[in-house]
Amino acid sequence: MNKPTKTRWGKAIQSKDVQHELKRMAILKTAARLFNQQGFRETSLNDLAEELQVTKPTLYYYIENKEDILFQCLLTAITLLLEKIEEIQSSNLSGLDKLTQFIHVFTSMFDDEYGRCMSSPGPEPLSDKYLSQIDPFYVQLDAATRNIIESGVSDGSLRKCNPKIATFTILGAINWMTRWYQIDGEMTTKEVAEEMAAMFAHGLTG
Repeated sequence: MNKPTKTRWGKAIQSKDVQHELKRMAILKTAARLFNQQGFRETSLNDLAEELQVTKPTLYYYIENKEDILFQCLLTAITLLLEKIEEIQSSNLSGLDKLTQFIHVFTSMFDDEYGRCMSSPGPEPLSDKYLSQIDPFYVQLDAATRNIIESGVSDGSLRKCNPKIATFTILGAINWMTRWYQIDGEMTTKEVAEEMAAMFAHGLTG
């Protein structure tokens, strides 16, 4: 009977591709935290290298530059958010309930370092090279929000309103959370979402 082929170290050691991806994600996660704590412009690649205890040239093996890091952080967060919103849109819930879920999903993003980058610093610091790639995702977010509001107006669960203004108001309120929300503060993102959802529901159903 043939014995199964054994590999050195078994499966304990990841492939080079897996190691590369893990290290890249470690760079992004650490950078996102520094961007949120110190600000994008105030954070240098030297700061990041020191935090990770690697040399600055090592970073360039995984990323192009500081803008590339922010772009990848934003892309990671907004892609996940849009996937969750798509599930909400495809559900059989009323427009009001979809809006409530949307607010909960969006605010929960601020529990994560990547999610907080969506609002602050957001895409503003990026050059045209990166903005042209990330802007379409923000356009999708805006369109998805309007679609949810329009569905509520259509099914009668929300009163007639200007979807554009309602979208700007809701997204503005949620994005502003990064200016004041503290993870270790008195409220969780879920509790904030419940308050926001109640306020918007009152305003859009009254």
